[in-house]
Amino acid sequence: MNTTLSDPLYYDPYLPSIVKSPYPVYQRLREEAPVYYNEQYDFYALSRYEDVRRGLLDNKVFSSARGGILEIIKANAKLPPGTFIFDDPPRHTIYRTIVQRMFTPRRMLGMEEKVRAITVDCLNNLAGRDEFDFIADLGTQVPMRVIGTLLGIPEEDFQSVREQVDAKLATVAGQQMDVGDALVMNESFEAYIDWRKQNPADDVITELLGVEFTDDLGEKRKLTREELLSFVNMLAGAGNETTNKLIGWTGKILAEHPDQRRALVENPGLIPDALEEILRYEPPGPHIARYVTEDVEYQGQIIPAGSTVLLIAASANRDASVFPDPDRFDIYRDRAAHCTFGYGIHTCIGNVLARTEGRVVMEELLKRYPEWDIDLSNAHLFSTSTVRGWETLPAYMNARGAEQIRARVNANAQAEAAAAASAPASVDGEWSVVVKGPTGPMESMLSLRSEGGQLMGEQTGDGTTTALDSIDYTAANGEILWTSKISKPMKLKLQFKGSVTGDSMSGKVKAGFMGSFAFTAKKVPA
Repeated sequence: MNTTLSDPLYYDPYLPSIVKSPYPVYQRLREEAPVYYNEQYDFYALSRYEDVRRGLLDNKVFSSARGGILEIIKANAKLPPGTFIFDDPPRHTIYRTIVQRMFTPRRMLGMEEKVRAITVDCLNNLAGRDEFDFIADLGTQVPMRVIGTLLGIPEEDFQSVREQVDAKLATVAGQQMDVGDALVMNESFEAYIDWRKQNPADDVITELLGVEFTDDLGEKRKLTREELLSFVNMLAGAGNETTNKLIGWTGKILAEHPDQRRALVENPGLIPDALEEILRYEPPGPHIARYVTEDVEYQGQIIPAGSTVLLIAASANRDASVFPDPDRFDIYRDRAAHCTFGYGIHTCIGNVLARTEGRVVMEELLKRYPEWDIDLSNAHLFSTSTVRGWETLPAYMNARGAEQIRARVNANAQAEAAAAASAPASVDGEWSVVVKGPTGPMESMLSLRSEGGQLMGEQTGDGTTTALDSIDYTAANGEILWTSKISKPMKLKLQFKGSVTGDSMSGKVKAGFMGSFAFTAKKVPA
């Protein structure tokens, strides 16, 4: 579905055509329906700057206690204890105070040396290349390594943690995020918590383990295991996704404005202002959801109690009453406070760290690559309903680099076609699985079957049979993913990802904080 200015006004945060180019629709919302109601998904939307700011500030009427994401609020999903970003005072204040002690501006600015070292290392890996990908080579690397270091996650697990964060946010284009009836935390972080109990260090997980506070019932205590797990999940997710998308938008926007990019090369002192303009112009989080606790009036219209409201920060950032000529990117713009990091008590707690990362990446990038172009024909937006940014964003410095991108894309397409040709239509049956573990090969049996169009199964090893937590097979390309749990020699969640060719499988298994290991499997003849 594509819309034009002559069509009836329709705003749908899941519609791919709007996600691809939302700003014309936002402008119409501000002008024609500043209080917009979407009947299909049953939510209101506020799009003007003053309305969005007022909504973010009014935490009594616009409650966060049911979540800050449209799907979570509409599902009335149960939220785990400690999910402080989805809470109201007094509990929100208590939890946020705990985290603020660890994310003070002074401490975050003190992280700059580490951020720079990580950024330089990533850019050094690109030395001599004529092309790179802003997401694969920078966006997925710098933020996760920074937040992983801050939390105390082992370096060898950074990539796996980032993939898990992405997997929780990813959606099918045009569809909502499936949250079920409860928001589920990534349990693999439990292993890091247990590890730090026995091996304390100078990191946030260790600090959280030692925190004592007085809760909303007046009890002085430490964080429960569930609360710790929520804290670590939220910090890892927020620390990765926002800056990941910010780095991608930096690459695209500066490529589209080479004159302003040259000004930044000549005068790096302009970079902080350029960063704020990028955050205004293309915010990684386009909207914030709230639950309405009582009738409230906006623009002469009543939004009834019990409603869900989307506060469209990306629209507020382009309100001409606050930002003259708002659709023009201008690093020299007179500053006004954008809404990208929220406002009020829920202002993003990691905004100082995100700004530090964005600025340092820009500084180091422009030193080495004063010019680049983007191959938009091979760039892809990340499909999710919560953030907006790039999944792939290939850049090239010269004609040779542009050709290398095209050659790689063609080679990947051929490889996928070959894999699809050799992938079996079904993986039902018994599979003998061997994991190349740190102490030698570990063997198990994988039993798979299809029932009612659903794939399910069990995995047996060390005398124990466990039903798979999840299993997914794509016959079109032979990709298989499944998750199981073991209790010996310790409790771990095992996440298998591989490809199937005929009667063989190969891939890697992520074993909690133990790291990733290669596995192979052979189908047992019936």
